[in-house]
Amino acid sequence: MPLHIENVRRAIHSMLNDVVEQSFAHVLAFPIDDEQAHQLIKKANVSLKSLVSQARQDVLIPEENTKQAALRDTVKRAEKTSLALLSELQVLRKNQAARNKVKRS
Repeated sequence: MPLHIENVRRAIHSMLNDVVEQSFAHVLAFPIDDEQAHQLIKKANVSLKSLVSQARQDVLIPEENTKQAALRDTVKRAEKTSLALLSELQVLRKNQAARNKVKRS
């Protein structure tokens, strides 16, 4: 099934908005991590702009097979970026869980 720019754009937004939403939720639960969570949000926003810009450039490729391959590659980069940022957030969560466990002991 061919990829269209709007579907690619929505997929990128969805993946990186998940990072933003989870980061905000983490800040609400653990205000002490405000700085780190906001850095993740900033990284997500910068990545979002870059990836959407790349997708717009991909659409300009005249040859359809090459265009589709480029769009798929951009979506894969968005997935990797999103997972990397969620991994950073998971480290923050684990650190907080460890701190809370020590406090309870």
